[in-house]
Amino acid sequence: MENNEIALIKRAQKGDVNAFDDLVRLHDRKIFQLIHSMVGNFNDTYDIHQETFIRAYTNIATFRFESNFSTWLGRIAINFTITWRKRQRLKFWISLEDTSNFTLQWKQSDEANHQNSAENKLLNKELMHQVERHLNRLPEQQRAVFILKHIHNYRIKEIAEMMKCAEGTVKNHLFRATQKLRKVLLPYYKGLAEL
Repeated sequence: MENNEIALIKRAQKGDVNAFDDLVRLHDRKIFQLIHSMVGNFNDTYDIHQETFIRAYTNIATFRFESNFSTWLGRIAINFTITWRKRQRLKFWISLEDTSNFTLQWKQSDEANHQNSAENKLLNKELMHQVERHLNRLPEQQRAVFILKHIHNYRIKEIAEMMKCAEGTVKNHLFRATQKLRKVLLPYYKGLAEL
């Protein structure tokens, strides 16, 4: 954490609303993206996003500087999202419409890419559909860890702090999620490699 952020947190803990507003501006986008990747639609994302910052404001006095402030906020967002999901009894899913946040890469020569670009686009679209479909089928903890690691680029330690579990548990969830996805997506990668 930067000194400026630490100062803002301390001021917010003393009741300075403007300092908290500055903290919101610093972390707003990242928390919104995290929630949206877990929820998948903007209306629910806005509601959960707002509730996350309300909870952060009410509980800022409990922040002890033992982790990054963004990790603490992420934990609040994840916990509320999971609670929301249970209340709504909706499937936890990920929208992969915006592939700029999640890319799957495979090796092909430039010549193959040029010759088969239409077919590549079709296979890529099908691959994204399959990734979304199979991510939705993962157990909640595995799905959350996979998203945090591979879509939001959190470190294992940060994920463990957010999910309140050991780093080994995070690694285990990540390994299992990756293995399951690899198993079901392998035929699509093979199809791309044959082009």
